[in-house]
Amino acid sequence: MIKENKMMMLNYSANKFLPMLIIAFLVFYKIGFEAWEPYVILGLMVFIDKFSYKVGYSVALCEERGLMPRDE
Repeated sequence: MIKENKMMMLNYSANKFLPMLIIAFLVFYKIGFEAWEPYVILGLMVFIDKFSYKVGYSVALCEERGLMPRDE
């Protein structure tokens, strides 16, 4: 049971943070730390991550409460 929980945490962490770390490495490697573009790209990535979570949560909440019809 403990191994399964550790594997679930590892999978969640890898899916949540690894793409952003890989993109950050590639962007800074190619463009550099002196330019402003990598910081804007990473800022937009954080915004997209937070916004998509909130949109998904609100859609699920509206569907659960019957405020939005489900397409079936």
